[in-house]
Amino acid sequence: MIRLLVDLDGVLVKDKALNPFPDALEFLDFLEKNSLPFRVVSNNSTRPPKEMLENLRQKGVILSEDKFISPLVVLPEYLRNKKLHRLFVIGTPSLKSYLQEEGFQVVDDHQADAVVIGQDKSLDFQKIKTATSAVFLQNAKIIPVNLSRIVKDDDGLYFPGAGSVANMLVHACNYSQEVPNLGKPSPEFIGYATKGMPEGETYLISDDIYTDLMGAKSLGIKTVFMTTGKYKEEELSKTEFKPDFIFSSLSELKNFLKTFLR
Repeated sequence: MIRLLVDLDGVLVKDKALNPFPDALEFLDFLEKNSLPFRVVSNNSTRPPKEMLENLRQKGVILSEDKFISPLVVLPEYLRNKKLHRLFVIGTPSLKSYLQEEGFQVVDDHQADAVVIGQDKSLDFQKIKTATSAVFLQNAKIIPVNLSRIVKDDDGLYFPGAGSVANMLVHACNYSQEVPNLGKPSPEFIGYATKGMPEGETYLISDDIYTDLMGAKSLGIKTVFMTTGKYKEEELSKTEFKPDFIFSSLSELKNFLKTFLR
């Protein structure tokens, strides 16, 4: 038996508006009809899980709550366990509202227990200064929602991911504590994502060589590189990494998965 962790961005959907690839719905239907165990996983830090599921539903992608895992499912529990209540948040209004609804105090000054870092397209000097001051002056913890290095925007251009912003603060503040990885493919995230699934070999299907697939391979997870997202196959020549499988569409992947049904 195999079990599949299917990345959302760049695999099932092609942009930040969550428009699905032409073969995405057929692919998900194939998984359901053939009872192939799967979860859709995402490092998305901009929208809470319920909001993501509703946005996907509006695009025709119907997923139950137990089929979708993002770091925002893990984040509140992590913050509570670390007793981090007062938060300066680099992120979207939805992320801030979600944390407030979960019982945390979101502040606009540097008097914070932690700096939570998600994707923020309005990141500016003032936010960087406040975050730096929180870490440097208040010993605030650096908590990225994920360790994504780079993100592809809808116009085809790129910007630094939450992991890169976190590493900037680590360097600037000479921060010596461990920076957590709440997103894929950390052991904690993978454990959460596979909880309740049948035992079997795990396959991570992703377009992200650096953040997802390299880390997954180090955990003994089979790696499936989809060239439909932020990286093309030529990117592999810049690394020593070799994924277990490479596909250029979900239709190709579906044909491969049919071999497990024989």
